[in-house]
Parts: sequence; C-alpha cells; structure tokens
Amino acid sequence: MTSLRGAVPFAGERYFRLSTNALVRYQDAAGETLLEAMAALEQSPGDTRRIRRMVWAALSHEGLTEEAAGDLMDEIGQTEAARLLGEAIRAAFPQAGAPGAEAADAGGNGASRKKRIP
Repeated sequence: MTSLRGAVPFAGERYFRLSTNALVRYQDAAGETLLEAMAALEQSPGDTRRIRRMVWAALSHEGLTEEAAGDLMDEIGQTEAARLLGEAIRAAFPQAGAPGAEAADAGGNGASRKKRIP
C-alpha cells in the first residue's frame, strides 16, 4: 500500500496515479492533455487506444510500455481498469465538478493562494 497523494491501490503494492509527471508523459505521447482526452472520450467512449494510453500514464511510474498496460487491462478486465482510472482521475483533479471550486486550488500547502475576500 502506498501513501502517495492521489494513488489508487490495486493488486497489492501496485497503484494507478496521475501525478504531474504522468500527465506530462501522457501529453508528450498523445499530443493532447488528459483533460482533452476525457472530453474526447465523451464523444467516442470506445476509443481503446486512448483509454490504454491513459491507463499507461497512470501506471507510468512502473516503467511499463503501452502494450504492457494493455496486457494489464486484459488481466484485470476493462471494467476494473476503467474504475481504477476514474478514481485516479478524480484523485488528480479533486476540484473538478466541485461547486465553486477554483482551478488553482489543486492541493499543496496554500502558501501561494490568494485570500478570498467575502
């Protein structure tokens, strides 16, 4: 089990995690941001290549290839892979969908945040 922020554990010591580095790796490989990928999946939910690349990014801390990420998806099942990926996305973007949430409020110690004046 890991105590890393945003980690979604599965299969013992393994975990999905969309860290900043994972998001950059996804963007470098796919030519789109993860948020753009999520929007595209709303239009084309069966885009297996995009889903596999998202799973790969969430597991990229393990040094897997995209093909190995696809093999893992086959092992755990598409439904479980989608569930874990969804949890990792919610952990990476906790402010998404929260009423009145600010994009700048993505964690940290708050030292750089502006104070709100009521």
